[in-house]
Amino acid sequence: MDYTERAIDLLRNRNQLINANATLAEELEMLESEKYSAKHSAVSDTTVARDGGSRYEEHLINIISMIDHTVFRKKTVERQLKMIENGLSVLEDYERDLLEVFYIKNIKSAPEVVSKKYFKERSQIYADRKKALIKFTRGIFGIVHL
Repeated sequence: MDYTERAIDLLRNRNQLINANATLAEELEMLESEKYSAKHSAVSDTTVARDGGSRYEEHLINIISMIDHTVFRKKTVERQLKMIENGLSVLEDYERDLLEVFYIKNIKSAPEVVSKKYFKERSQIYADRKKALIKFTRGIFGIVHL
C-alpha cells in the first residue's frame, strides 16, 4: 500500500475538514438544544406510539441517536485534522510551504509561485516536494510503502 496517496488525500481535504469541524460543532449545539426543548414541549404528551412508548420518547431517542452519530463524525474529522497537523509539524517552513502550495491551496502555477519565493529551479522544486511529501507521510503513518 502506498501511504503517500492517502497523505495527499488528507492534504487536499484539509480545508474541507476544517469547515466540516466547525459545521459539526454547530450541528451538535443545535441537536443538544433540540433535545432539551423537546423535553419541555412534550412533557404532557400522552399519545401512545406503535410499540407502546410515547411519541416524545421516540423523538428523544432519535435525537440522542443523531447526537451520537454527529459526535462520531466530529471525532473522525478531528482525528484527521490532528493527523495533518502532526505531519506538518515535522516539516521545515520551506517544506510546509511546498505542500501547502501544491496540495492544500492547489494553486495552478505552483512551481512558478515557489520559484519566485525561494529562487529555485522547477526540477529542484519537484524533488523537494517529493521529499517533503515522504517526510509528511512518515510523520503521520510512520512508513511510506507497505
